[in-house]
Amino acid sequence: MNNKNIAIEAATDGACSGNPGPGGWGGLIIFDDDTVIEIGGSERNTTNNRMELTAAIKTLEKLRNYKLKENFKLRTDSKYVIEGYTKWIINWKKNGWKTSSGKDVQNLDLWKKIDQLRINNLEMEYVKGHSGDKQNDRVDLIATNYSKGISIVKDYKESNTIEDILKKTAPAEIQKLLSINELIHKFAEKKYLLSSNELSKLIGEENSLSIEQYKFFEWRNWRLIPTNNKYWSIENKKS
Repeated sequence: MNNKNIAIEAATDGACSGNPGPGGWGGLIIFDDDTVIEIGGSERNTTNNRMELTAAIKTLEKLRNYKLKENFKLRTDSKYVIEGYTKWIINWKKNGWKTSSGKDVQNLDLWKKIDQLRINNLEMEYVKGHSGDKQNDRVDLIATNYSKGISIVKDYKESNTIEDILKKTAPAEIQKLLSINELIHKFAEKKYLLSSNELSKLIGEENSLSIEQYKFFEWRNWRLIPTNNKYWSIENKKS
């Protein structure tokens, strides 16, 4: 990525299974030449709020390498991050990093770090999660995958495969299908097992009847195989 590119927007999200439990975070930065940088990571035992904060921190760190457009927005579905960054920190610092009731601020290490990374004229904007917003859906997918030990981040500037080009230019429903197939491939490759509920969410409610019957069936390029009377395994038809 050429550091002369101007960043025009960013998005972040965090995910956690169990809260506390295994977590992941994701971020992306869009540039004026339509290129995109995606970043992500995971922690074995964490919380959703820590992952939301970490996503914002890592993205702010990355943004420091680029020129930002005027009124640059970092978009997140975490009101916790937005309220803390724009309001709560002011009083916490006045109180010696204590809450109004005199208690220690939770996730203090991360709040101090995000405060140090402030960028002039950067605004944080709330976006409702799971509302069909393209960037929010993508960082949610990155964060969720990382929480499961799967990395799907791409740098569109450096990668020009047909899959990456489609992810930039195709309609939202096609991009979603690409992401689903990419995720299914990872599950098959890693031999991860899925519950019926997880599988239904992955390939769509229209397949719920096949899943409820708990019998072998095929979906697109994949074989869905009931396993151990509880889970499903996934195989590529070509294997």
